[in-house]
Amino acid sequence: MVQTVSPATSISGTIAIPPSKSHSQRILACALLSNKETIIHGIGQSNDELAALHILKQSNAEIETRGNSIVVKTGRKMQFSTTTINFHESGLATRMFTPILGNASQTLTLTGSGSLLKRPMHLFDQSLPAVTQSFQSTEGFLPFRIQGPLIPADMTLDGSLSSQFITGFIYAFAGSPLLRKAVITIEEPNSIPYIELSLDVLKSFGVELKMADHRIEMNGPYTWKNVEITVEGDWSSASFLLVAAALKGSITITNLNKNSHQADKKLLEALVDFGATIEWKNDQLTVSTNLRNGFQFDATHCPDLFPPLAVLASYGNSESRIKGIHRLWAKESNRALTLQQELGKLGAQIDFEDDEMVIQPLKSAVANQVSACHDHRIAMACAVFALNGTTPVEIHNAEAVNKSFPDFFTYLHQLTKNATSLAECV
Repeated sequence: MVQTVSPATSISGTIAIPPSKSHSQRILACALLSNKETIIHGIGQSNDELAALHILKQSNAEIETRGNSIVVKTGRKMQFSTTTINFHESGLATRMFTPILGNASQTLTLTGSGSLLKRPMHLFDQSLPAVTQSFQSTEGFLPFRIQGPLIPADMTLDGSLSSQFITGFIYAFAGSPLLRKAVITIEEPNSIPYIELSLDVLKSFGVELKMADHRIEMNGPYTWKNVEITVEGDWSSASFLLVAAALKGSITITNLNKNSHQADKKLLEALVDFGATIEWKNDQLTVSTNLRNGFQFDATHCPDLFPPLAVLASYGNSESRIKGIHRLWAKESNRALTLQQELGKLGAQIDFEDDEMVIQPLKSAVANQVSACHDHRIAMACAVFALNGTTPVEIHNAEAVNKSFPDFFTYLHQLTKNATSLAECV
């Protein structure tokens, strides 16, 4: 699909952002592990959330839909109606559910599709054989074959690639009926806010764990409780629209949690340094354009902010630096190079120095066509960049937004005050 985005004279409006797929997938994982009733309000319809929900639907859990809510009732022993579980293109689902599925009472084959098949999962080869009957990967990649039961034991995990692996083992251990005592030690942890989010969701289910000195001590088995929980608004999706507001207008978002553990809430620090106006009022967040300063930002623990921040920095009045590019090579695309290439076509000046992305104020565009490279965040970054440009931009593979924010282009259309063209063609 090709989406054409034209420059906007201004951006304004009051909106509710879609639910957080990071939050909802963690809730679904805990619902699968719990042997109690879970009522989930406001679950989203992104491809990643649907992939996680499909895992539950293939299990022996009873799932009832009530409007925009679902009720999950699980049995004492995790079982599945199929021996093959497909994660589709969800990296979080793969890394989080793989250890969890070690608690199943049958041997399972785990697979995926698209770019997920090329994303490295070697950590599982180093860790899962020690706590399951058997585990085999395809030379560190999907497909996997896993046979339980999972028996928790002291474990040291490399956290330098992704915190999602850590979440998977925390949840798998906490939900194991065979847990007695185990300590998870995390070496070189990245994305610590996401680990805190995982622990916060687990606490909602009655299992309270603490991380101290990068160690999590467990004493089980744990007693889970009935839960009624609402999925938070998504700071990751909001980041693109808030950057659009900081560049050209004002947007109010009504459903973001000011005290959220979502890592991408840190965007507000960059917006303040950039010179945007930030206002919280009655739990509503308003961001408005003001100054356009260059800024420095450490995105090591929130790498999904690189795409929107690369756009923001390109429209600054001086050099900006964003640290943490080593976190970008194993995403849906190599996001550092993809941002340099695709935003560069639109005038961005992006270079790399050691672990920093260095961005200069933009120059003249050299093209009006870009590719999302099958990466949802690249598609959204290109669209926000185009809103602030001078000519219409064609975004190829724009359907990539379905992974996390299916209605992204509809939101843009609603927020642009002029007759912005958001023409779609296949």
